[in-house]
Amino acid sequence: MRIPYDVPKIHMYSRIRKSPYFYASERHGVQSYTVCNRMYHPRHYDDMIAEYWKLVRDVTLWDVGVERQVEISGPDALTLANMLTPRDLTKCAVGQNKFLLNTDVDGGVINNPVLLRLAEDCFWFSVADGDVLLWAKGVASQAGLDVRVSEPDVAPVQIQGPKSQALMRDLCGESVLELKYYWSGEFELNGMQVVVGRTGYTGEVGYEIYLRNASR
Repeated sequence: MRIPYDVPKIHMYSRIRKSPYFYASERHGVQSYTVCNRMYHPRHYDDMIAEYWKLVRDVTLWDVGVERQVEISGPDALTLANMLTPRDLTKCAVGQNKFLLNTDVDGGVINNPVLLRLAEDCFWFSVADGDVLLWAKGVASQAGLDVRVSEPDVAPVQIQGPKSQALMRDLCGESVLELKYYWSGEFELNGMQVVVGRTGYTGEVGYEIYLRNASR
């Protein structure tokens, strides 16, 4: 059942990025887009009530390539990461994820990303719409830190719903089920290197798959 109202058209421009999954979304009947983080974000495929029941009863796959990663790496990576949030990241273990706020000097909220600690000296801030990359570069420069701030070639998808565990086991093997809530690990999926996080924003059982080298 299709959306029972007319969706305004959105023009496609080369200056707005497409995720690696954009054309797959087209093939599967996406009906509308928004723009987030300067990238097209597919929003609806079916009737919204039908999509809701698929989420809470079955399993759903979402193109969330708009969630850009801000990578902080180098000798002062932990120092800079700690400067960007009120949370104490010295207590964040390698492989652990944290939901946090990025704040400015006055405590104003810049973003509310999920943080992934991939190594002792490497963090990803998986950001919503906002300029965390530029903010982090500015803070690092002003503080004179030995750190690299970049946007890696990574594009996530979300697998959400009560049947997501069975699907993830088929995709990545039994070991993926050992991930605890808000932890992540490195896996291989059809010969591709991915980071899998036991995270998501649906309230259901879910995972996020971060595809490395996504533009290849």
